Amino acid sequence: MPTPTMTTTAAAWDSALLQHGGHLLQSWKWGEFKSRHGWQPERIHVQTPGGEAFAQVLFRARGPVSIGYCPRGPLVIGNAAEVWPVLRKAIDKVARKRRAITVILEPDKEFVAPGQLAGTGLKPGPEHNQPSRTVIVPLDPDDVMLGNMHQKTRYSVRLAMRRGVELEFADPRDPQAIDAYYGLLEDTANRNEFAVHSRKYYEDFLDVFGDDAVFVFAHYEGNLCAVVIAAAFGISGTYMYGASSTVHRGHGAAFLLQFEAMKWARDKGCESYDLWGIPKEDPESVTSDDKSSIAGTKGDDWRGIYRFKTGFGGSIVNFPDTLEREYIPGLPWLARKLGVIQE
Repeated sequence: MPTPTMTTTAAAWDSALLQHGGHLLQSWKWGEFKSRHGWQPERIHVQTPGGEAFAQVLFRARGPVSIGYCPRGPLVIGNAAEVWPVLRKAIDKVARKRRAITVILEPDKEFVAPGQLAGTGLKPGPEHNQPSRTVIVPLDPDDVMLGNMHQKTRYSVRLAMRRGVELEFADPRDPQAIDAYYGLLEDTANRNEFAVHSRKYYEDFLDVFGDDAVFVFAHYEGNLCAVVIAAAFGISGTYMYGASSTVHRGHGAAFLLQFEAMKWARDKGCESYDLWGIPKEDPESVTSDDKSSIAGTKGDDWRGIYRFKTGFGGSIVNFPDTLEREYIPGLPWLARKLGVIQE
């Protein structure tokens, strides 16, 4: 029986992931970042004659037990029917060590078809923790990317340029820059009715990802309009976090910021840019309820996000359903109800 290995060097882990198209949330840095906020990573690599697999499983303890969570993983290469049983045994081993009641898998590539779970030791999992759909934009030359945008999106990018919206690449370790971003994020959260992490969460993300992240501010006439945080992993760039001013969010600043983040990712060698999450289903309309403007974003109403992100062109990508390896029947449901898995 092939023996699983626990990879202990960041370079070896990320190199193997990148070779096979692994996701940023399976990267070593993501595990390091999440370890600062209550999660402990276990990085598992198994090899068989028919292929290999990688799984970074994050464990969060609650009292005497824990929950395991594998975001955008595992990465299975080759014959999944042969590789998965070996990976399952390796996951079971670390789950026992961590006293886990369940391990939730949220793959970005399907390795077990939903109708073929019998005999796999898996069951359908809960609702996605990460977005179930996203928009991925090819990183082409500027004129091609602009040409692929929706007309109104392209207009907004060029409007920001004409009006002289100023972009600032901030130092991710500058406390004042992080304070400014967090203040703007709280403004956005109050307007759009969503929860945010602590200031330290975003500070730690920027610290861990370092040169693989970008922190860009947009100002107009001395006023802070919007901020974007994006990251690069191999040939993929990803929009991670953002915020915009309730008072000064016009002038096309948010559109120009995303375009700038795309260009940054392209300069880092990325070939695509993930805009990170749109509604599970296309809205019937993206106009406001009174039909007078584009709808905003508030709570569970993501019409504004849908219109904003799909306006950059690219393709809508659907992620596979989540899967669950349950160890104590009944308890995982309770743990999810209490919000243990929430990031």
